[in-house]
Amino acid sequence: MSKIVQIAELSVYNGDEEILLENLSFTLDKGDIAQLADMTSIQYDTLFDVLTGDISPNSGQIVLADRNIVRLSPKKRKKMLREEVSFLPREFPLPENKTVVQALKFKLVVTEMPRDLEEHLEETLRLTGLEGERESLCRQGEEIKKAKTRLALSIVNGPDLLVCHEPFLTLNSQEEEEIFDVLRRINEEKGLSILLLTDDLTGNFDEVRKIESNLDSRVVG
Repeated sequence: MSKIVQIAELSVYNGDEEILLENLSFTLDKGDIAQLADMTSIQYDTLFDVLTGDISPNSGQIVLADRNIVRLSPKKRKKMLREEVSFLPREFPLPENKTVVQALKFKLVVTEMPRDLEEHLEETLRLTGLEGERESLCRQGEEIKKAKTRLALSIVNGPDLLVCHEPFLTLNSQEEEEIFDVLRRINEEKGLSILLLTDDLTGNFDEVRKIESNLDSRVVG
């Protein structure tokens, strides 16, 4: 099976030459749901920032959706990531005065997907179970609804890969299972590849492959 994520000997150091990540290597198959577990909070933070392009690694290769993002110019990398990869950060600020529908439409316009906009919108509401919340404010309601809204905003433009940074941190076990049901449905219906950067997966989710990474043990924190 082809790989949608290939990380090889990735190392990141801070300004004092302290090690944040060293020699991290792992892969993710297309169409797979996998958890990269057994890492510290600072390691997850660092890896997420490297994948989004917010920080540059000191060494190593990062291939996402068949593109080596380390070799791309900042402009090309930003375009490629916007079109093919979506990131669900640990702290995802929801718009203050937009309804769910307004926020999703705005995301579609920003990502330059006006074609079939309504179709993408309705499908996303169905996949995430937000049909009854379309006119509610994004920040309104229970935490599970907000979590679904964040997820909907992450997948509405139809990415090939979704990278989730601690997606269950604020959820109880029942809510975690509900969000995972949404992820499973998106994976099955849309073939979305999902990488979970978390050590906080309390449920028994047989579909999730636990990634064995090759990571040097010397880390900060």
